[in-house]
Amino acid sequence: MGRVKEDWMRHQELEPMHEWIEENYGDDAGEEGSETWEEAVQAYDKYCENLQQQEDKRRFEEETEWYIHTQTQIGKFDTQIRSVHELLEVGVSSEAQFSLLVMLHGHIVAAVESYLASTFIREVTNSEDLIRKLIETDPVFSERTITLKEIYEKHETLKLTVATYLRDLIFHNIAKVKPMYKSVLNCDFGDISWLFEAVNIRHHCVHRAGLDKDGNKVELSKDSVRELAARSSKLVHFIEVRVDKILFPNESF
Repeated sequence: MGRVKEDWMRHQELEPMHEWIEENYGDDAGEEGSETWEEAVQAYDKYCENLQQQEDKRRFEEETEWYIHTQTQIGKFDTQIRSVHELLEVGVSSEAQFSLLVMLHGHIVAAVESYLASTFIREVTNSEDLIRKLIETDPVFSERTITLKEIYEKHETLKLTVATYLRDLIFHNIAKVKPMYKSVLNCDFGDISWLFEAVNIRHHCVHRAGLDKDGNKVELSKDSVRELAARSSKLVHFIEVRVDKILFPNESF
């Protein structure tokens, strides 16, 4: 790259900063390289950092709002499981077979976690009774000290606050999800030791491409993936029916 082009590109990169300093400091910024100029540059960097934080917060809130307003996830989950069964029938080499099983195992666990998280967030945040039940039963909320003034200030954003907390908390945390479903939605999963084991195996799949800490391949087969898919589907459909019956007791299903 030529010197002239490098200088032009650098000018393009610095132009927004110069314009901001000119607008906010004017002649008070002094000459480039001076102490006053460096202070103006630091102020500009802080301004950019605040803008980025605001943008990150906006995007996070938009994504969190999706969990609040999205419809039931059962259809998406079923589609994901069907895709797993289709991919199991694809002919691949013996070397590629293990990699495929690693990906499919992780995909099933992720599908279950996504369903559990999105369903819980949607049901709780759209019911003042369930929000109250969560706040009363969850130690993180119940231990918070909130003044009367804060109650009025936070009421308008309480739904988003709860959704944000849940989103941060329950993704990839089946151990936390299970008691929350029971205490808030009165939905008991029963014995899901198989799912906890699947989550442990998924950790090896995601972080070490299917190898345990000693470098050995985790035990995966087409049958194990099919069994995990079947158990996961049975659990998710049980939850879907159970939650609907709890929330709409007078409806017939």
